[in-house]
Amino acid sequence: MEALVQTLTNLWKEWQLRGLVLLSLIFQTILIVVGNRRKYSNQLLVRFAVWVAYLAADTVATMALGIISNDLGDTSDNGELDANIELHVFWAPFLLLHLGGPDTITAYSLEDNELWLRHLLGLALQTGVALYTFFMAWRGSHLSILSTLMVFVGVSKYVERTWALRSASSEQIKGSMLARRDLPGPSNPNLLKEYDVKKAEGYNVIPNRVIDIQLPMEAFAFEDNSISKTNELLKAYGLLQIFKRIFVNLLLSSRDRDTSLTVFQNLSFEKAFEVVEMELAFMYDLLYTKASVVYSRWGLSLRCINLSLTCIVLVLFSSADDKHKYKKADLVITFLLLVVAVVLDIYAALVILFSDWTFVWLSLHKRTSILKVITSIQLFKNPRWSNSIAQYNLLSFALREKPMIYDPILSQVKPHHCHRILKLFKCLGIVEKQEKERYVTKEVISNSLKECIFKHLKERLKATVQETSDVGRQKFAVEIYGHGELKWSMEKGFDERILIWHIATDICYYLEESIEAIQAKREMSILMSRATKEQNRSI
Repeated sequence: MEALVQTLTNLWKEWQLRGLVLLSLIFQTILIVVGNRRKYSNQLLVRFAVWVAYLAADTVATMALGIISNDLGDTSDNGELDANIELHVFWAPFLLLHLGGPDTITAYSLEDNELWLRHLLGLALQTGVALYTFFMAWRGSHLSILSTLMVFVGVSKYVERTWALRSASSEQIKGSMLARRDLPGPSNPNLLKEYDVKKAEGYNVIPNRVIDIQLPMEAFAFEDNSISKTNELLKAYGLLQIFKRIFVNLLLSSRDRDTSLTVFQNLSFEKAFEVVEMELAFMYDLLYTKASVVYSRWGLSLRCINLSLTCIVLVLFSSADDKHKYKKADLVITFLLLVVAVVLDIYAALVILFSDWTFVWLSLHKRTSILKVITSIQLFKNPRWSNSIAQYNLLSFALREKPMIYDPILSQVKPHHCHRILKLFKCLGIVEKQEKERYVTKEVISNSLKECIFKHLKERLKATVQETSDVGRQKFAVEIYGHGELKWSMEKGFDERILIWHIATDICYYLEESIEAIQAKREMSILMSRATKEQNRSI
């Protein structure tokens, strides 16, 4: 028994660092390949894989750095540096590279962006540990020089991630949006003050409503019909500056409203939803990826420099004559780190090349020939969203119509054990989590529903240019379908009205007789009702 324990202990000491480095490499591969798919995929496996990889990647890389530092300290006491330890130190910059994360995901949730200062502290500490191991292991050897190049690559990646998180924080977005409000317009207080002064002096001041469009003019002037999505992309990119204000709780001015009206009033419902889809995709990239860093001059320059340096290190390390002194397993892992780093950088470069951001840049700079080439290749043609809407049935939840996943298992357990297991699940939050998710379904949004929504919005906007009261909108919604008995609900709070109408729609859907002529409207009503409830519940 003691021999077995000793064998396992030796095996753990020999392979713990190798295992952590390989695990960190696997997590990075998952994040860069799958990280962006949660934008358009509802698959539980994809979301779970990204969640695990995102949460565990930093911890694994940090642990590996700590082991390298500890092993280096033990060997430094003896005054000699083993060749394999020196190779392990060469892995430290790659772990910094992993801590920097891929371009496809920097934040899993919006709260991660608000914690950018924590990542800044992590940047300082982990970079300090990596530099400590680098200088302690410096021998002026071929491998030490190569480590210098990779340290630059790793640190730059980590700095990029921290800067991207800072740029996506609410305070930074709000500050950038407020800086744009100095332009004169109908909501400018100086203009309103001048109007009051002139009127008080006796001038006959007649206000005139002027729509001021703040969009790139290329969005309307680009007429190359061979590239069909150009106009929609540029309109979405122009409207992004308005759209961002909603995410940081800033009010939209009348100019913002007029700009949006002017853009959407002449679009079909297909094009309108496509523009909104593109806006959401742009906003997702700004909030959850390195888009704010990557699609800039210095960001693109760093990509070229880092890829070139990594390729140079791979070639020089492959041509070294002293590789025989390293253990075969360590040598294989080193080549894996180098090759995967190059492959992932090339993959990231291709993603950048075929992204909507590149498409917009080429369109604005009139690079039509390059644009046609990229469009004809269409290497990455992923959807921008899932084209589905979440559904939540409050009545089904109240009646407990669906069994829990573990109910069949617990039915085979003795009652007192079952009670203990349920108590444990409740303490861990498993019961609450499953109760929250098992009544949520996804339904594909049909074109008829999109057309109905867009038509209704256009009618309401034409009818009310001026702001209307919240109660007035709710009254219209109740009376238009002839359910005057629900007028009392208009006196309730907004959240309570949503709950009442959701339940009423669900009951009417099953009780009222189905007529073929209005069946489509019935299906749309129940779809929107459950979607409204899901949105209210998630908030």
